[in-house]
Amino acid sequence: MIKVGIIGLGRMGGAMARNLLRKGYELYVYDLVKSKIEDFVKLGSKGTSSPAEMASIVDVLLTNVPKSEDMLNVYLGENGILKAPRPGLIAIETTTTDIPSKLKLAEECSKKGVGFLVAMLGLTVPQAERGETPLFVGGPKEIFENPNVQRLLMDLSSGKIYYMGNIETAVAFKLITNTMGFAQLLVFLEGLQFVTKFGMSIEDFLKAAKDTAAYNYWFDARREKILKEDYSAYFPVDFIIKDLMYTLESARNIDCPLPMASLAIQFYIMASSKGYGSEDGIALMKILREYCKGR
Repeated sequence: MIKVGIIGLGRMGGAMARNLLRKGYELYVYDLVKSKIEDFVKLGSKGTSSPAEMASIVDVLLTNVPKSEDMLNVYLGENGILKAPRPGLIAIETTTTDIPSKLKLAEECSKKGVGFLVAMLGLTVPQAERGETPLFVGGPKEIFENPNVQRLLMDLSSGKIYYMGNIETAVAFKLITNTMGFAQLLVFLEGLQFVTKFGMSIEDFLKAAKDTAAYNYWFDARREKILKEDYSAYFPVDFIIKDLMYTLESARNIDCPLPMASLAIQFYIMASSKGYGSEDGIALMKILREYCKGR
């Protein structure tokens, strides 16, 4: 079986790593936080000292880090992937970032003879843990069709793979679908505040509204957390702000205003400013309650 590496062992990167370990891959890992490497070594993976070392060993590597600047450093830094990559290396970038940074990496990888794809991740950590996260892939088709790549993508997604052509399209798709979801979350939570003012419980609303046009992903994905008022993060407010900023930046670059996204981000920024940045996106409930006085 091929040697696979994962750089970035946070929520999504760690979930993908655990999935691949269960499926028997020879897995190499790296993270700036050394204790995370140690935890995965205990699970059966092999630790590496830097992205450069990993790139000299594995056949295919995946990167998933917090922000554009982290991603660029992982590839282009002093001990980055492109320092001395193994011949034939294929890199698959999964971080949600801006489009220009992805294109820069594609160009630099091409100069070094490294195959480069983006595989933008759909849904959340539990799906990645089970190997069921949808993948939205962009990059050269001959790299996408590489048998090793196909097998790896299949094991990450259970076959939920969408080849979107070029890198820009795949990243733009990820950005706008995230943005639409976060805007839906805002409207969803706002609706909950409205209906409870009329004496209806949130639980009763969630049951009845599933048979209406209002039903969406968040009804199921956050149901238990909302009912328990559990604000521990599946996807933190500050990460939502980051993704929305990337979308709005991309929209400015192509002269395509997104007024609803511009409005939505203000509420998430307010939530962060009140100290909820590390909490789940449903922390917006606290902001909305202030607007819906008397509850």
